[in-house]
Amino acid sequence: MSEQSAPRRRIPRGVRIAGSILVGVIAYLFGFFTSSMAVTANAWAFSDGELNDTGLVAVLLLFLVWGLVFLRHRWPWVPFVAGGLLTAGWGDALLLLIAVFHLVIRAPRRQAIIASAVATGVVAFSTVRMCLASPEHNPFSIFFLPDPAQVTGLEATIPPEDSHLAIRIITIAAGVIGLCTALGVGALLRRTRRMRAVESIAEREAQRNESLSAEIARQSEREILARELHDTLSHRLSVISLHTGALEVGAQTDPEVASTASALREEARASLEDLRHLVGGVRSGDLAGQRPGHENSSPPSRATMAAIPELISSVASTGTVIRPLIVIQDVDSCPPALDRASYRIVQEALTNAMKHAPNLPVTVDVAVSAARGIQISVSNPLPRDSGPVDVPPRPRYAPGTARDISADVPAHGWGPTGHRPGLREPHLGSTGSGSGLVGIRERTEMFGGEASIGVFGNEFRVQVSFRSFSPQN
Repeated sequence: MSEQSAPRRRIPRGVRIAGSILVGVIAYLFGFFTSSMAVTANAWAFSDGELNDTGLVAVLLLFLVWGLVFLRHRWPWVPFVAGGLLTAGWGDALLLLIAVFHLVIRAPRRQAIIASAVATGVVAFSTVRMCLASPEHNPFSIFFLPDPAQVTGLEATIPPEDSHLAIRIITIAAGVIGLCTALGVGALLRRTRRMRAVESIAEREAQRNESLSAEIARQSEREILARELHDTLSHRLSVISLHTGALEVGAQTDPEVASTASALREEARASLEDLRHLVGGVRSGDLAGQRPGHENSSPPSRATMAAIPELISSVASTGTVIRPLIVIQDVDSCPPALDRASYRIVQEALTNAMKHAPNLPVTVDVAVSAARGIQISVSNPLPRDSGPVDVPPRPRYAPGTARDISADVPAHGWGPTGHRPGLREPHLGSTGSGSGLVGIRERTEMFGGEASIGVFGNEFRVQVSFRSFSPQN
């Protein structure tokens, strides 16, 4: 985001309140002083050249009237009405100008126009009245008194006759300058506030457009990826399913071959279901959500720990000997992403055992509870005449990059070196690049678990543990 579109730093609320109170106090003191000086424009406030009791009470009332200046922000019409009365009857227009200034800034357009018109008329009336009155009752005549000592005595003396024109000019100039300042500055600030509001709306719309553009770009990438996944794998899996179905029908005389073909066909069908779910998840951007309508599907269509027994049964149907010990509790309170990751870890560990240790028993221990977390252990004996087993290190580069760790993996995968399998085994072992065990480590580290993969005694073991979980975690 550019500097021009960066959000402005707002003044803290406490500082703004303190500044408003300080300005109000200054306006109160200065306004009371000017209104007290304007008392000379009222002949009824004097008797024999001195301030009488009525004038004294009027001056004291100014304390209360000018207290309304603190309402200029929230209720500007209150000081506006008081200022209008003070201008028309007293001759002091300062409170009216302060109120109309805030009305022009904050009030709706129609109210601001009405307030400006009324204030202009009241100020014009007061200015004309003061110009037509006797010069000794004009507050500006105090600047033309010959003797400064008469100022403190509050005596309504008559200024020199040659100063009458100057007094009227000053009176008109004060009214015009005060009114133009209040209306002009108020209109300028109103326009500034409106421009800031428009800029704020424009910034929000720009951020929204950027967010939508990024989302459209991500959606386009997801569509391309989903299309490639579907076009690449769907055809191959469909062909496998058709061939295994034909093999199952043609091998009716050999129950073992028919059973194996049936298991392969079921796995191909489940893989197609997985692929459809994966493609739909990539397109929608939600791979962790559970798919509706597949509650009774066979593994691996349901990636949840509750389906681990079905996964083991599916693997056992291929002829692999499984020794399971499964204790699963509190699966409903497990976060969906962790539930899915745990299932994939067990699935990948079983796949690794079938590929690199065929025809050997596999021990699967899974213990799940909210209090004790998730403990997974999948182990298998090492094949005979096996050498040291290569275990993939912790991943440092993304799969498929120039520094992909699979580039340093032996051609036979992560199986034991020196092991010479039969006719089917080299094909399965050669398909491994170590990405599965790397994926186990990545999933484990993603959720803050611990993974231990390698040779322990005479067996190869994959051990993964996660801490206790809850829906909030």
